[in-house]
Amino acid sequence: MPVRAVPSEHVSRRRLLGGALAAATLPFIATACGRAEPADTGKGLTATDLTGKTVELPRPARRVVTIPLPAASMVVAVNGGPEVLAGMNAASRTAIEGSFLGQAYPELLKVPTDVAGAEFAPNVESVLALNPDVVIQWGDRGPGIVEPLRKAGLKVARLTYGTQADLESAVTLYGELLGKRDRADRINRSIRGRLKQLRAELPRRSGAKPSVLYLRGAADGLQVGGGASYNHFVTELVGGRNPAAKVKEQQATIDVEQLLKWNPDIVLLGNFGPATPKDLYDDPALATLRAVRERRVYKVPLGGYRWDPPSQESPLMWQWLAGLVHDTGAPGLRAEVTSQYTFLYGAEPTGAQLDTILHLRTNSASRDYADFGR
Repeated sequence: MPVRAVPSEHVSRRRLLGGALAAATLPFIATACGRAEPADTGKGLTATDLTGKTVELPRPARRVVTIPLPAASMVVAVNGGPEVLAGMNAASRTAIEGSFLGQAYPELLKVPTDVAGAEFAPNVESVLALNPDVVIQWGDRGPGIVEPLRKAGLKVARLTYGTQADLESAVTLYGELLGKRDRADRINRSIRGRLKQLRAELPRRSGAKPSVLYLRGAADGLQVGGGASYNHFVTELVGGRNPAAKVKEQQATIDVEQLLKWNPDIVLLGNFGPATPKDLYDDPALATLRAVRERRVYKVPLGGYRWDPPSQESPLMWQWLAGLVHDTGAPGLRAEVTSQYTFLYGAEPTGAQLDTILHLRTNSASRDYADFGR
């Protein structure tokens, strides 16, 4: 499909949004990058996890097992390298395989993944064999997935997850556990700075906001992000409207009839399944859907981690989605990915890697995506 010409009024909005987000990243770019070893002061440390429980370690953690999906890449980012990651959930490695993070750190593809089974139930024997200093586990999904680890004598740091506050608290927790509090603080300051700048500088919309529906991307079902989801937070942050806002759960399964009733302007396909825009465009049952008719279905990017849930890369998701909602094309996004990844992972993506991160080929049939992020 030909790229639509951009009216002059949109050009000024491109400059405004691009300049605002670029300015917000300056503190991030100015920090040092590299793969530093965990600091060891010879003293014990105490950290408070996201459930308010105290975790005491004799020294900064050098071997970490992560059971929640987002924790693996976040630990790598806060540490400044992969050497502390002793084990991770198999679904975490699924996001790393073939991604930028897997290319930057191929050793991550050899990290053991048999640490947990269904519903995050820990494989205690496998975890013990990895001799971790600390295990990261969910703290809000019942004691049944925590107590077996504690009874085995393992140190457990528990997470809650799903909000911006949870994201920033997790970064702080990893910084405390790894002896990298300064680096964690720099990441959080940058995130907060971008959030403040984004709220201040995004173009103000008069009239109806475009509706943006998030689907997790499964090939065999339609699972939406409800009003309690982080996807809802991001949609509202950038000036969109979530038609699934009244769904109380974070995720819920809907049928095609409900999707057609909501009739969103934009559909986002997440990275928790293989669904692509082409799947929706080729589905006769969805031919009347506005996002399909107007070719506004997009696969969410995937870089160091999936951009759909909260992570250290969430500010990039904000910039990406703002570019879709406001028809600005997210100017400067590719440069911003490069600068952030250089800091977070100590590696600079190539042009081809940027294309893969932004799903340039997968989204090629969707509106205004050929030059997106440039």
